[in-house]
Amino acid sequence: MTAVPEAPAPARQARVAAEVPGDVYRRLRTWAALRGQPVAHVVSEVICRAVPSADQLAAQMHESGAPNDNQR
Repeated sequence: MTAVPEAPAPARQARVAAEVPGDVYRRLRTWAALRGQPVAHVVSEVICRAVPSADQLAAQMHESGAPNDNQR
């Protein structure tokens, strides 16, 4: 999926470009149409639900032994 932004993202948001298989894009467009939303809104919701919170990421880094800023 490739899109050209129509306007700059608000200060607290960032635009992300991604490529997905054609069949996934077709299903995404259908899903968005069924929900009556733009594809970008559906993608944003899916990403927000899927990406771990900052606390969850910190816990994962701690569990994997990754150094954090307090260990410098």
